Amino acid sequence: MKEAQILIISPEPWNEHFVSKHHYAITLAKQGIKVFFLNPPDNRVSDIDISDTKYKNLKSITSPNVAKGLRFYPKVLRIYREQKWLEKLEKRIGQKFNTIWLFENSRFYDMGFAGTRLKIYHQVDSNQIFHQKVASSSADINFCTTEYIHKELCLNNQKTFKISHGINMSIDKMSLTDNQKKRFLMTSKNIAYIGNLDMKYIHEELLHELVLNYPNSTFHFIGAYSKNANLYILCGGLKNIIWWGKVESSLIINILEYIDITLLLYRAEEYKEQLASPHKILEYLYSTKVTVATYTDEYKDKRHLLEMVDSSDEYLEKFQEVIENLAFYNSKEKQAKRRAFAKEHSYEKQLEKIFKYLKCYNIRL
Repeated sequence: MKEAQILIISPEPWNEHFVSKHHYAITLAKQGIKVFFLNPPDNRVSDIDISDTKYKNLKSITSPNVAKGLRFYPKVLRIYREQKWLEKLEKRIGQKFNTIWLFENSRFYDMGFAGTRLKIYHQVDSNQIFHQKVASSSADINFCTTEYIHKELCLNNQKTFKISHGINMSIDKMSLTDNQKKRFLMTSKNIAYIGNLDMKYIHEELLHELVLNYPNSTFHFIGAYSKNANLYILCGGLKNIIWWGKVESSLIINILEYIDITLLLYRAEEYKEQLASPHKILEYLYSTKVTVATYTDEYKDKRHLLEMVDSSDEYLEKFQEVIENLAFYNSKEKQAKRRAFAKEHSYEKQLEKIFKYLKCYNIRL
């Protein structure tokens, strides 16, 4: 495994906002595997640019589009151009890749361009619907995060396996400033929602009603937001909300230590598949504090881990029950179970599962 050279193709760039693709890259690199992380196309550069990251064995690649309008090319010509691009990249780095690990389906989606190299297609979100069928059927093996995606990919390739989202537990903690710590002393209850606050899946009206119902609690909205988006228009004037904006992931760990209740509050009935397994749940569980959640399909049989309702109409009643009985819902026993579950889903653990599936088919990275 240590001789492997992996090219990860990502729809998100290598920047300060790390999601699953970045964490898999880092975890592989820490295991001694050489990893090259391909960013989305950037036509501001004229050629392939390779740069170091702060992680040993891990480099970031920026490249313009292989060719303008490539998706409209005939299949044979498209794959030929992608093969030539890959050969050029390998010549630049002075080594061949053993594995192409594709995390998107809008480019390089016909994995035939990778030839005899190991071809892994890994779909982590239900809204990746560009060339899903071609990507999954042309891969040697597929991985995905939910039962919904698993069912779809199996129609194209029986070598498809579910690996749920992971959690990075090795992030360096960033200390809160004294002024930031004071934000948790304003009331006796601190409640948090973490994530992109402009996201269309948030149930803004229900969240607005929740905040109004508890004027003596402080709600911490942690994530990027814009003042012309729906949530801010509804809630921007409420005095018991602190709008943190986007913060470093290394700071979130410390923020959650001060929180009593975390929130998942989505339009679950409307976007059931897309919201089947939000990334942030494992981060919430690792923090050990109780989560009050709208319906989340991948956790329907794990209700001991979060307080989940089947209908949004039940949410406010469930929240009231939790906040009135916080000593019970944040008991040491319940907190221990949440953290234990999160630890079983570290990226190291998820990679172990992936390697086992590869071994079943005598596949090596």
